[in-house]
Amino acid sequence: MPRKKTLTPDQIAAEVRAQLAPAIAPLGIVANTAQFLDRIERMAATLAVWGPKINLTAHPRDPDEIVFHVFDSIIPVSIAASAKTLHLGRTHRMLDIGSGAGFPGLVLAAAINASVTLVEARRKRATYLTEAAIEMGLQNVRVECARAESLDVRDSFDLVTSRAVFANPSALFEIAGRALRREGVLMLYVSADQKFDDAAHAKAASVGLVEGTISGYDLRHGKQMMRRAIATWIRR
Repeated sequence: MPRKKTLTPDQIAAEVRAQLAPAIAPLGIVANTAQFLDRIERMAATLAVWGPKINLTAHPRDPDEIVFHVFDSIIPVSIAASAKTLHLGRTHRMLDIGSGAGFPGLVLAAAINASVTLVEARRKRATYLTEAAIEMGLQNVRVECARAESLDVRDSFDLVTSRAVFANPSALFEIAGRALRREGVLMLYVSADQKFDDAAHAKAASVGLVEGTISGYDLRHGKQMMRRAIATWIRR
């Protein structure tokens, strides 16, 4: 079997752009499609360089993998906007907790006109996020190398997101309850089989997070279709 050709970072980035280009505009949340594609192309090249060094994602040099993560960052926001849960015109400040490789934080910063704070406790990943934001030409991103619990974020944000894996959402509810202004939205990227029991909903309600909703969607990952989901709450 012939060995698969190794792509350069620029070739990876170009392939990512080519796959994204036909499908981004119909999602309806990207402020400037050409600018967004430029930014994601530069993000993909940066990820291809940094990813293997600090284990950012499973396959940081695979264009298909990067495209999956980009769509998986944007589609939930499109769903929430279509359902009127999230009003993008009033989303001026966003907080992404556990930003890692920049999904969804850097992708959303590239897509919407909002000031975005990325919180990443691991220093090497925070350094990558800072470098990627510079390479992408993003002037609306601030990276905090800290644990989210330690930040002074009271009533500051319109949207709080997290795509980080978590076993117990209580800490995220606590942070979001402090961070969100009234009518702000907490959006958790969860597995399709994620369940929130009565205790979780009670915890959310205790910090003002109500109207918990889980919305599923299908997304191609390589040759497979995957069932994905988001969970949202509104701060009252």
